[in-house]
Amino acid sequence: MLLGVSHARALSATPWPFQTLVESEGPRHPDLVLADEPLVRIGQIDGEMDYIFGNVTGAVRLEDGSVVIADEQSYNVRSFDASGQHMWTSGRHGEGPGEYGGLRLLRGCPGSAITVFDWHLDRITELDRDGEVTNTRALNVDGVNSYNEPACTPEGDLVFTPWPDTDRTVAAGEHHRWEMELRRARGGDQVTLRSRIPGTERTRYANSDGPRTWGRTMVFAVAPTGVWYGSADAYEVEHVDWTGRATRIARWAGPDLTVTRERLDRYLGARLARYEEPADRRRFERDRWPGIRDGLPDRFPAYEALLTLPDGSMWVTTYGWRSPEQELHLLDADGVWIRRLTMPAGSTVLDAGADWVLLGERGELDVPVVAVYELVAR
Repeated sequence: MLLGVSHARALSATPWPFQTLVESEGPRHPDLVLADEPLVRIGQIDGEMDYIFGNVTGAVRLEDGSVVIADEQSYNVRSFDASGQHMWTSGRHGEGPGEYGGLRLLRGCPGSAITVFDWHLDRITELDRDGEVTNTRALNVDGVNSYNEPACTPEGDLVFTPWPDTDRTVAAGEHHRWEMELRRARGGDQVTLRSRIPGTERTRYANSDGPRTWGRTMVFAVAPTGVWYGSADAYEVEHVDWTGRATRIARWAGPDLTVTRERLDRYLGARLARYEEPADRRRFERDRWPGIRDGLPDRFPAYEALLTLPDGSMWVTTYGWRSPEQELHLLDADGVWIRRLTMPAGSTVLDAGADWVLLGERGELDVPVVAVYELVAR
C-alpha cells in the first residue's frame, strides 16, 4: 500500500507541485568545531571490565548527561553518569528477555528510557533507567525483516526499511543498486510511506553479493512531522509526512564529491598500512590494487547518516572518505542549512544535540572509546 500518491519517485531534479524546495548556498551561522577536550571520555585499555569495550555499536546521551553504551562483543548495555562513572550493566548473549544476538540503540523512543534493537533477532527491548527490562517485542511482521536499524516515531511506532530482493541476474564483477522502501510498523500492521527509492549500491561476486566500496546508500531519520530520507546522490534530502505525501526537498551546496588522485592515494595508503611487511605491501599494490581502483566510483556519496533532534532539525554526516576532515551539516526543521561542524575523520557520530556530539573514537592500541564534546564557534 503506497499512500499519498499514485506512483513513487525519489529525489528527482524537479519537485512535485505540492512540495516546497529549500536551497542553501552556505550555512547561515558561523562554523563549529569540537572543544579542545571532551566533557567526558569513557573507555580504557585495561583495569575494570566495566570500562573496557570490544565493539561499540551505539551510544546515547540522556537528559541528565549520563551516557548509555551498547557493546556488541560482550552483548550488554552499560550506563555511565555524566562524569563517566559506571552505574550498571544489563544484558548477555542469548535469545531470552534481556539477552541479545546483536545490539543497536534507538534514539527518542517515547515511553522508554532506553530502547535496544537486536538486529540478529529482529526484536525491540525496552529498559528503564536502572537497566531493567520493561518490554520486549518482535519487529518482524508477516515474515518481513528490517534491513537496517529502525527509528521510533513520536507515537512509539517504528519506521524501517525491509530487506529488498537481490537481483540474481547481475553478472560477477558488476555493480547494481537496490530499490528500497520506507515502512511504518504500527501494532501488527505495516504501511508503506515511500517505495522505489534508490538504495544501497552492491557489487556482485562469484558466489556472493556485498555493498560496493564507496557506494551510495539510502538513509533516513524520523522527525516530528514525518521522515527525512535521501539516497546520497547529491546534497539533497526529501521529507514525507505520515500519510506518505512528499512535502519538502532540501538542497545545499556541500563540498565537491569528485574522486581525485589525491583521494585515491589516501585510500591506497590506508590499505597499505594494514600490512607490516614491505613485501606484502608491494604485492598488494601490484596484484590487488589495480582491480580495486578500477571498481571504485567516480564520485563519493554525499552523506552517510542523518540524525534528527527533538525540534525537527537534523545533522547530516557527510561521507567520511571524502576528506581527512569530516563535516556535519545542521539543517533546521524547514531544511535550511544553518551550521557546519568540522571534526577529524575516523570518528563515528553516535548521538548529538544542537551544541554537543557523542563520538565513537579509537584510543590507544585501537581500543574503542566514547566521548562527549561541546561544540564551539570557530
